[in-house]
Amino acid sequence: MAQFKCYECSRDVNTGQKFTFTKKGSVHYDCFVSSKRKTIDPEKAEMLRTLSLILDSELTHLLNLLRISPEDEASKEIEKSKYKEIEKAAGETTRRIDEL
Repeated sequence: MAQFKCYECSRDVNTGQKFTFTKKGSVHYDCFVSSKRKTIDPEKAEMLRTLSLILDSELTHLLNLLRISPEDEASKEIEKSKYKEIEKAAGETTRRIDEL
């Protein structure tokens, strides 16, 4: 398993935690949103709130998918495919937040 450090708080980022990746590297969800909240223009605050709620939902969904333990290969492939779809969506949301 790969190990990462959060570029905001310098603590480990572990499987089972909400985290994402930006151009700067890995970052905890809470660190990412908190840091962004401090630096954006006030007129973009509502967009940040909306996008952070969406990202939180996507990351929660990813964590829930990790709890599924399919036994047969067909089910494993479906789970893997769904995980990749949500991971891609979370990446897109992260990018939008980063660009605010």
